[in-house]
Amino acid sequence: MLITFAHAIDRHNLTMTFKDALVGMADPWVIVVVLVLTTFLLEDVAIAAGVALAVQGTISWSLSLAAVAGGIAAGDVGLYALGVAATRIPWLRQRYVGEKADWGRAQLQRRLSSAILLARVIPGLRLVTYTVAGFVRVPFVLFCGWVLVAVALWTGSLYVFSVAIGHALALALGIPLVLAAALPILLLALAIPAWRTLQKFGRRRLKPTAKPASAAAAVASTSAPTSAPTATSLTTALTDSPVPSPNASAHRRI
Repeated sequence: MLITFAHAIDRHNLTMTFKDALVGMADPWVIVVVLVLTTFLLEDVAIAAGVALAVQGTISWSLSLAAVAGGIAAGDVGLYALGVAATRIPWLRQRYVGEKADWGRAQLQRRLSSAILLARVIPGLRLVTYTVAGFVRVPFVLFCGWVLVAVALWTGSLYVFSVAIGHALALALGIPLVLAAALPILLLALAIPAWRTLQKFGRRRLKPTAKPASAAAAVASTSAPTSAPTATSLTTALTDSPVPSPNASAHRRI
């Protein structure tokens, strides 16, 4: 009987502890921390969760947007720091730091606004663009300023898009607004990898049937003017393109 009574007390204590933990997790600041940490793993899921929590009224819209946008911006700054840390690797420093880094910094600074905005919108560009920005030591304050602008525009647009589409879905399908508001972001997060997979599958199917280009086409392609370099091609330029030297023109004149 004593053992049964002791088990009952332990079960009661465990239940109360679990309820207290759930109440603690409902605290707005705990939710903010969870949202910030989620952005480091899956940004789309963090945005969907932030919208759903704000629609439900668990946290305010301003706090939800600030937590998600702040976490995303912190992750972008972390990529910049990763690039700065890469300059401490000896073989990378010997190969790329110097005249090439100076040239790359100048090229990226000219296009910094467009590079950061495009990297935020186009999947796959953020890692290389932000890391290269840190590697060539683009001014940190300038980088952070454009990152904040890009994150605010991107996250705010997704919040507005998610709520607008969510209301329409809730009315059309008769589903709860919380689920309907998060659904567009989750579908978007699934659509991008699916589109990439379909593209790769299509390329593999077209490879065996591809015909070699004719000589005329090859001459036309080589004679066609090349487009101006963009910020997305900076990594290739740093590794392959020679850096224009100020002494080269002087040697030619002599």
